[in-house]
Amino acid sequence: MSRRIVIAATLLALLGAVVLRPDGSRDTGPDRGCTDGRPCPAAPPPRAPASPVPLDARAFVDTIGVNTHLFYLDTSYGDYAMVKRRLLELGIRHIRDGLDPGRTEQFFDRVNDLAAAGIKSTLIACRVEPGGVPWTTYVDDAKRRVRSSLDALEGVNEPDLVAAGADWPTLTRACQRQIHSQARGSAFGPPLTVPVMGPSVQADDRQLGDISASADGGAIHPYPGGRHPGSRDGHPFAAQMADVRASQFGGARVPVYATETGYHDALNATGEHPPVSQRAAAIYLPRLFLEYARGGVRRTFVYELVDERPDPALADVELNYGLFESDWSHKPSAIALKNTIALLDSPGNGPRRPLRHALANIADPDGAGPRGAVRDVLLQKADGSYWLALWQDSKVWDESARTDIANPPARVRVTLDRAMSLASYRPTQAATASGRRTARSFTVAVGDDLLLIRMTAAGNQRRGP
Repeated sequence: MSRRIVIAATLLALLGAVVLRPDGSRDTGPDRGCTDGRPCPAAPPPRAPASPVPLDARAFVDTIGVNTHLFYLDTSYGDYAMVKRRLLELGIRHIRDGLDPGRTEQFFDRVNDLAAAGIKSTLIACRVEPGGVPWTTYVDDAKRRVRSSLDALEGVNEPDLVAAGADWPTLTRACQRQIHSQARGSAFGPPLTVPVMGPSVQADDRQLGDISASADGGAIHPYPGGRHPGSRDGHPFAAQMADVRASQFGGARVPVYATETGYHDALNATGEHPPVSQRAAAIYLPRLFLEYARGGVRRTFVYELVDERPDPALADVELNYGLFESDWSHKPSAIALKNTIALLDSPGNGPRRPLRHALANIADPDGAGPRGAVRDVLLQKADGSYWLALWQDSKVWDESARTDIANPPARVRVTLDRAMSLASYRPTQAATASGRRTARSFTVAVGDDLLLIRMTAAGNQRRGP
């Protein structure tokens, strides 16, 4: 995977999906004041409608995944007890790893043990380098050894990088056809019912050609390259999805999976893929998962769970992608992700009922302002509680100067279609609530980091998430 960095800077992605705006209803509810207790300025006119139908909160959490290397026994992954402990602590239910020939029984045992704990695996099931590897073993292993532990199979990882000197399009198509036909056929056992995803081509999807007959969905690797999740620079996220669907699936709106993305904190690295600070990664990561989910990505896998080895010099990009340090201590991004999942997860899926809401940026009623627009996503848990996610589409890291940026919060008026009991959470800081009140119209300070507002029927407010 190390060669993906060669191309990462040219594929800077992550779409800022269309910003949801207020619903256009008149603001007739009482203003309970700003978060600091002072009266707030009059609300500006409402804007365009926002969708009143929330996302299912559990379904959103199920879009979150993380890359692992369960077979890297000479790295931090060699401590399997910590691998499992940290995955369960985060609340992760989906990992991505490699199903290559020659894997030991220990690898399959780990995949199955994680599945027994509720963590399923997407496994890369094709390889075009080194040559001569028998492809038949991929589906054989998948069916016989880890069948019940699978989320999906995936085609060749970045074939245009790992086999750049070979005829990678021909090799990749051949392997994809074989794993798909064997997965769907009776070879090695009954057919698999999990998706078989295509390869993650990095440079030009058109070279691969149409693979719609041998793949159920596409794979992309939209690394931000140090930019914030809403950046439109480089190769935008929407364009990557469109390119994969157009070139590999004849324009069909197949599911698309982001099987690698994320940030590294090798602050002294000199390559083309810029780092971010640990502070910036913690702010960006929850925003990234929300951007992807509302943009239609089926599942997003951050790269990766843990730094594989110590790197005191902070100079090796490949050793600094982890959510955890190499000694398994928490980075701020691990804490932010853990809190976000804990707050938004739900024991089951439930009916989603409309709740109209309107936003108005008091400081800048006519536009996004210099820091970026305020974004919002409405979610609902099975217990009926609504969760409004708010954040500024802001840049908190200067890639050139390699310094943090602290932006002032934006005062945002939120108007609901009925009075609700409210509680606020900032998962980058803690999973505890603040700002409890009951209101139909209220003002909050929306900063760079994710703000979650739990909304329940008035009188039914609970003390926990």
